[in-house]
Amino acid sequence: MGAKELLGSRASPSARLQLLSSPRTADGTNVYLVRDGGTSVLKVSPPAYPDAIEEMVEKAKLARQALGERLGSCIPVPIDQWRTNGVSCGLFEELVPISKNRLIRFAQRKRITPLVLRWLRDIASLDRGPNRDAISYLNALAGCPFEPLRLAADRALAEINANALVLRSTVIHGDLWLGNVMLDPSGERDFMIIDWGGSSVDELGIFDLVKFAESARLSPRALNAELAAHAERLGCSLPQTRIYLVAALGYIWHNLNQFPAEKFAMMADNNLRTLEKALDA
Repeated sequence: MGAKELLGSRASPSARLQLLSSPRTADGTNVYLVRDGGTSVLKVSPPAYPDAIEEMVEKAKLARQALGERLGSCIPVPIDQWRTNGVSCGLFEELVPISKNRLIRFAQRKRITPLVLRWLRDIASLDRGPNRDAISYLNALAGCPFEPLRLAADRALAEINANALVLRSTVIHGDLWLGNVMLDPSGERDFMIIDWGGSSVDELGIFDLVKFAESARLSPRALNAELAAHAERLGCSLPQTRIYLVAALGYIWHNLNQFPAEKFAMMADNNLRTLEKALDA
C-alpha cells in the first residue's frame, strides 16, 4: 500500500513512505518512516492480526496509567490512530534508535544503562498487590517439553510451598532490550521505550531486568547488585529472585502466541544462566 492509501487525508499528496522494518512473525507489524514536511513513524498491523496496533496502544496507555506521570513519561503514545483496509494503524513521533556504530553505541549504552536500571528499580517499588496467577504459570512451565525448565519450575513451586512465599505483581514490558530503548532527538527525555504489545500491568518482575542486563552487557556483579535492590523492593531474599524469573518465564510460556517454542526455550535457558551467574557473583 502507498502513502495515500495508508495515510489518507492525514498527509499531503507529496508524502512519502520508507519501510524501516517488516514483520518476522505473523503478528509482527510493518514500520514506515513518513516524510511529509517533517518526519514521523507509521506502524501498520498485519492482515492476520488486524488489531495489533490498537492492542499495543491500549497496553501502552494502561502501563502509562499504572506507572504514573514520572515513570510513564518514557512510553510513547500515538499522534493519531485509525483503521484502513481492515487493519489498525498508528502514527508516532520519530525517535532515534541506539547507534550501530560500535564506538557511539558503547557511549550511548554506558549513559543509558544506569538510567534504565534506575527506572526498573522504581517500577519494582510500586505495590501492585499479590500475583494470583504465579502458581498456574509455574504449573504450566512444569508441564512444558523442555526438561531444564520443568526442573526449574518444580524447584520454584517447592520453594514457594516451603516458605509460604507470595509473589508480588508489577508492571512489565515483556521485551526490554536495547533495541526497544530509543533516544529522544529533542534531548528533553533521557530515553523512550517502544513496543509495549507484550506488556502487562499485573505480572511478574525480574524478567525485564535480566533481559535488559543481557543486552546491555551488565557484568554478573552489577546484575547481582540490581537483583538485590529488586529483592528488597519485592520483599523477598536475593535467591528468591530466581522464583520470580521462573514464574515470569511461565507467564511467557503460557502466552507464546507466535513466538516459537524452541526459541523460547533457548531464551529462557540463557535468562536462567545469566541469573545464576549473577547470584554466584
